[in-house]
Amino acid sequence: MSTSERRPGIRLLGPVCLLNGGTPVPVRGQRQMRFLAALALSPGHVVTNEAFIEDSWGAAPPRTVTGQIQTTVWKIRTALDAAGLPRGTLASHGAGYRLDVPADSVDAAVFRRQAREARTLFAAGSFREAGDRLDRALRLWRGPALADVTSAGLRLRAEALDRERAAAAELRALVAIELGCYDEAIAELSDRLDHDPLREDLYGGLMRAYYRAGRPADSIRVFRRAESALREQIGVAPGRPLVSLMRGVLRRDEEIL
Repeated sequence: MSTSERRPGIRLLGPVCLLNGGTPVPVRGQRQMRFLAALALSPGHVVTNEAFIEDSWGAAPPRTVTGQIQTTVWKIRTALDAAGLPRGTLASHGAGYRLDVPADSVDAAVFRRQAREARTLFAAGSFREAGDRLDRALRLWRGPALADVTSAGLRLRAEALDRERAAAAELRALVAIELGCYDEAIAELSDRLDHDPLREDLYGGLMRAYYRAGRPADSIRVFRRAESALREQIGVAPGRPLVSLMRGVLRRDEEIL
């Protein structure tokens, strides 16, 4: 794995900051963080002045808005320079700006690529390699995405990233089951169910983990918990896949489990 994969220079998976050879370069001020985050979430694509104005000032921008945008851009360029990125990294383009960096310079892009590769490896049965990819992807996180950015528009994109992080952690738990690391899988899936108690796929994963760990009674208890939660909260019974899994536990059907 390359250094750029381990330590991307533009960090969005947590507080927004830049890195120069491993040394953090702070990005100060909400406008700078918002604009940098918007640019870095779509490297190589133009973020228009109009979009930045809407996000920062809404429908009533000040008369000095053009000058304020120019000042914001100057401050971002200064920070990018301090991070050792080439001049011209932040380029003006018509009525907007574009961040010209390789995708692997942005931790969010690296995370998404590694998570995508892990899903492909998992589907192919390459569980150890999938786990390695997911471990690298999840280590990039330092907290909630865009943790210190106050922006309604960017918050939606940050929440989408946070959901992708949760999905990667869930896949890592399924990998752990395939690798025989049952305690790890049980801990992760139990935690996810505490936050999302209506997810039948999570119950199914937890049932498999308990069963393969030699704890069929706990697997049955998980099914009963799912049955109770679904009935009490949304008035439905467990779906066919979960019921089939329960039958497999009762019959000790290794093919299903």
